[in-house]
Amino acid sequence: MSFAGDRSEREGVVKYRCEHVRRRLDPHPILGELIRWRAVLCERRLIGVDEAGTGYGNVSVRLYATPRFLVSGSQTGGLGAVDGRHFAEVLVVDLERNFLRCAGEVVASSEAMTHAALYQADPAIGGVAHVHAPAVWRRGKGVLPTTHDDVPYGTPEMAHEMIRLHRRGAFRQRGAVVMGGHQDGVIAFGPTLGDAVAEILRLARDDDAP
Repeated sequence: MSFAGDRSEREGVVKYRCEHVRRRLDPHPILGELIRWRAVLCERRLIGVDEAGTGYGNVSVRLYATPRFLVSGSQTGGLGAVDGRHFAEVLVVDLERNFLRCAGEVVASSEAMTHAALYQADPAIGGVAHVHAPAVWRRGKGVLPTTHDDVPYGTPEMAHEMIRLHRRGAFRQRGAVVMGGHQDGVIAFGPTLGDAVAEILRLARDDDAP
């Protein structure tokens, strides 16, 4: 069991207080869904690694009708082939204490608190994808639901931004949010991870159109 925390603004750094139970995840059919849709986003370079060699992007799926979910591990964005070793199960989240407990061979993604906030905000949300989509971010900022510019990624403030936007009716069961203070960051969500990925791909296609 270990604890992690860092306030650095470098992409991929875990900023929440994390209690990590290091163990192999049990085989789970949802892992196949995560791996399949993650591969689709990697092919479009919406999940990947930047010029500095830092991984970006992550995906998650709610575990049935519970608050628990499976999410990409921290700093796995740059990996091509992944398996169960590269995901974590989030067991407990306390937004007010900036605390998360997870299990797996890796620590949960630095954006796990944001994923958790969406699952808490709406029980109909079953899948979340965080990607880097520069064109979508530029064209969507202030047009799509957008978080405040002074709120950094991976913080309780970003998680509360998701809840704020949901309470204002800025999105429903599916859609996308531009992370105003996180360059190129876009969060998509839907009843399934496939719905979330489809939303991202639709927005990306719109940006590719002449």
